[in-house]
Amino acid sequence: MSKNSNDSAHSNNIFSLKWALGLTLVFFVVEVVGGWLTNSLALLSDAGHMLSDVLALVISLYAAYVSRKAPTTQRSYGYYRTEVLAALFNGVSLSLMMGFLYFAAFQRFLQPREVNGEGVIWVGSAGLIVNLIAARLLHGKTDLNIQGAYYHVLTDALGSVAALLSGILIYFTGWYPFDPLLSVLIGGFVLYSAWTLIRDSINILMESVPKHLDPSAIRQSVLLCEGVENIHDLHIWSLGSRSHALSAHIRIPPEKDPFTVRTCVEELLRKEFDLDHTTLQVEVEEPCVEPHE
Repeated sequence: MSKNSNDSAHSNNIFSLKWALGLTLVFFVVEVVGGWLTNSLALLSDAGHMLSDVLALVISLYAAYVSRKAPTTQRSYGYYRTEVLAALFNGVSLSLMMGFLYFAAFQRFLQPREVNGEGVIWVGSAGLIVNLIAARLLHGKTDLNIQGAYYHVLTDALGSVAALLSGILIYFTGWYPFDPLLSVLIGGFVLYSAWTLIRDSINILMESVPKHLDPSAIRQSVLLCEGVENIHDLHIWSLGSRSHALSAHIRIPPEKDPFTVRTCVEELLRKEFDLDHTTLQVEVEEPCVEPHE
């Protein structure tokens, strides 16, 4: 793909993220106000999930800009880990927020409060529409960062469905405990999103092997390169959510050209495993010298 095509795709990704972020942020405010006016804990819980979408979209938008920022002498790998630290902070803060909402839901079970079911229906329906529009803006992008935001928004659409269902059930049955019951269900979606952020962030900070890469498969593929006799001290880790690195020692026979073998391995890692950040140390195995009689 040409540089102009890459720039065009990058600009299109940023445009989609900005619109999705704007829509989600505006409706987060609407849902908070609507939840307060209708006295609906389900809407407030869904607003919490909407907030998780806002945070995820902000991270994605920031990552889209940072991915073009050149490394410096002090930060030779660039600013990938900033995205990881922000995701970890978001995951922890969302978990704490859901803790408060679960406590409020427990209080509502003990002392149910009147909820405006009709108002919940209107706000929940609007939330579902906004989520579907945001998902449509992000759908079909090949960038893994954008795909993560897309699935985040799509999950929140389920939360809007739950809030809408809560309003309908209360409107037709008048049974107010449906509100805290559905809020607990929505909170489960938020906690799952928060745990995913925390788990993936910790895995990157601990320099774990990325879950989509199999060291055994990489080892076997490298051994198929002509001239490679062995590969050891293999390390694979993530610089950020979309950038990964590998280092290894490769042993070759003395008659092989180290540059040619290294180039072959680097091309294989780039094409088959999308690994661009590779550090390979070539070791030449010296032949055994027979002693003179």
